Amino acid sequence: MINAVVGKIVKLQPDYVTVLTPGGIEYRLEISQNTSSKLSADTGKERVRILAFLQHREDAMVLFGFYDEDERFCFEQLQTVPGIGAKQAQKILSGITVQNLVKLLDAQDVKALSKVSGIGPKTAQKLVLQLRNVLVLDDEEETGAAEDKGYRDLIDSFVQMGFDRKLVARTLNEVIRENALLIDGKSREESENILLPLMLKRMTR
Repeated sequence: MINAVVGKIVKLQPDYVTVLTPGGIEYRLEISQNTSSKLSADTGKERVRILAFLQHREDAMVLFGFYDEDERFCFEQLQTVPGIGAKQAQKILSGITVQNLVKLLDAQDVKALSKVSGIGPKTAQKLVLQLRNVLVLDDEEETGAAEDKGYRDLIDSFVQMGFDRKLVARTLNEVIRENALLIDGKSREESENILLPLMLKRMTR
């Protein structure tokens, strides 16, 4: 799995970017217009890091790029909605920021969603039904709560498995709240032994 491409921007367009790695390999990544706008400030830098998602089809392999983890996570979740593929997900993210998309989903504003490029009335309804409680904006204070409680090692173990740190911390906070009585009075090691299988189940479902 290609998690990210690191190197220098060679060419930047509204829908793709070409990056030259230190090893001399150039990668072309399909990107949204939002990512393109953010990367425009990085052109000329010797080193940029673009998160990636590799789509492997029978007839081709396409590499998609993202400026941050929020957009990549949103891109992946959009494709879980019936009828939305990678190209349409990227088109949607070119027409609206992740933050505004989440706000419309929270408000269940089907009318406003329908006006976004790549989303019609029926798709807007599907998005609200399927992603309203999945796509949420990270609260930095909430994200750091689990680490502050002493669970940094547990979080690091999941990050080493390839999971995003923000997603892991947010999920761990939820698991801790849901099982507060179960771990009450337990030592840190005992608590981690209880939380680990619960986290594995939640993260891999």
